[in-house]
Amino acid sequence: MKKVLHVGCGQKSIPQMPVGFQDGAWTEVRFDINESVSPDIIGTITDMVAVEDASVDALFSSPT
Repeated sequence: MKKVLHVGCGQKSIPQMPVGFQDGAWTEVRFDINESVSPDIIGTITDMVAVEDASVDALFSSPT
C-alpha cells in the first residue's frame, strides 16, 4: 500500500483528502504541529526531521 503524508492534517473527523487518495490504495500518515489533533507524527513544516527519507510516496497539504 502507498503512503501519503498529510501535512497540517488538522482534526481527523474533517475529511480533507482529495478523491485520488481515497481509492483504497493509499494510507494517510498524519503530520501536524498540534498534538491535540492526534497526528501520527508531530512536527512543523519547517522542520520535518521526524519524517524518514523516502518513507512516503506522496505529500498532501491544503490550507482548508
